Amino acid sequence: MSTTSFVVNLVRILYVLVPAALAFEPYRYLIISAPRLSKVVYMKIGDRGNTRPLIDSGLKSPQGLAVDQKRQKLYVTDPDSRKIFSYSLVFNNGVLLTDGKQSVAAQNVEARWVTVDGVGTIFFTDERNNLIQKVSADKILRGDPTPTVLYSGISVSQVSAPGGIAADNFHLFWTNKAVGTLVGSVVKGFETPPETNVAASVKAIAKNAVKVYGVCLSMNNVFYTDSESYVYAVKKTGGAIAEVTSKLLHPRGCSWDGDGTVYIADKGGNAVYSFPGNMHTLTPMKLTKTVDFEDAFGVAVISASLRAQLALTLAFLVLLHVFA
Repeated sequence: MSTTSFVVNLVRILYVLVPAALAFEPYRYLIISAPRLSKVVYMKIGDRGNTRPLIDSGLKSPQGLAVDQKRQKLYVTDPDSRKIFSYSLVFNNGVLLTDGKQSVAAQNVEARWVTVDGVGTIFFTDERNNLIQKVSADKILRGDPTPTVLYSGISVSQVSAPGGIAADNFHLFWTNKAVGTLVGSVVKGFETPPETNVAASVKAIAKNAVKVYGVCLSMNNVFYTDSESYVYAVKKTGGAIAEVTSKLLHPRGCSWDGDGTVYIADKGGNAVYSFPGNMHTLTPMKLTKTVDFEDAFGVAVISASLRAQLALTLAFLVLLHVFA
C-alpha cells in the first residue's frame, strides 16, 4: 500500500469513527471498600448485583475512598496501617484494574476519610488527634507522604473528632463525630486557611446531629450520614436541612458521580444505595439499591477516560493499516 493510499484510507475511517467516539459515553465504575474483609471491589454501573475484586491484598482495614478523575488515581485510607495508599487505575474494555503498584500518599496518619481536589491535593481527617490535614499535589508527585496540618481541634473548636471530608477546589467540608450539635455536624472551611484568625474563617453549616460520618458534594448540595439510619442534605451555603432518608442501617460513605446520582454505603445493611443528587429543593428521596455488598463502608465513582479510549482506537487503526 502506498503512503498516499494509506493516508487517504485512514482519513476516511477517522471521518466515520471520530464522531462516534465523541458520542461514546464512557463506562462509570462504582468502587466500594470493606474494612472487615480487607479489600476493595468495583462494579460497572449498570451491571446490577455484580462486583469484581479491585484490591484484595496489601490492605488491613480499607475505609475512605477518593478518586482523582483527571489523573486516574484511587486513594484508600487504611487506619490500621497508619497510611493512605494510592493506586493508578487502568481501564480495559469495560474492566477496571490497578497497575499493580501500591504507593504511600500519606504516612503516620490514622485517617479514615480522604478527598482529592482538582489539582491533585489530598485532604483527610485524623479523628484521634483532632486534625484536618493534607498532602499537596507537589508532594505527591515527588513521592513525599509527609502531611501538613490545616486545622487543629486545639485552636479550632469546629474540629471535633472529624469524620468524612469533601473538597470543591475552594472549600473543605468535614463532619464531626463528637458534639456536632454544639460545634457543627458539618463544617465548612477553606482549602487554604488564612494566616490569621483561622477559627473565624470556619463555619458550621449544620448542627442537627451529634455524630456524623460520611459527607459528599453535588453541584450545590452537601449530603451527610449520621451514626444510625439517616442521610441529610443542606446547601453548600447552609440554611434549611432536609432529611433525605431514615431507612438505612448505619450509613457511612457517600459519593456523587459528577452527573446526577449520589451513592450511599450502608454498612449495617450490607449494600450500596443511590438517589438523584442534583435536587434544587432539598427533600426526602426514594433510594434504589445498587448492589448488595458485605460491610460496605467507602464509595467512590470514576469514569473511563474518553481520551484514552480514543487514543487506543487510533493506535489500533494505525497498526491495522501498517500491517495490512
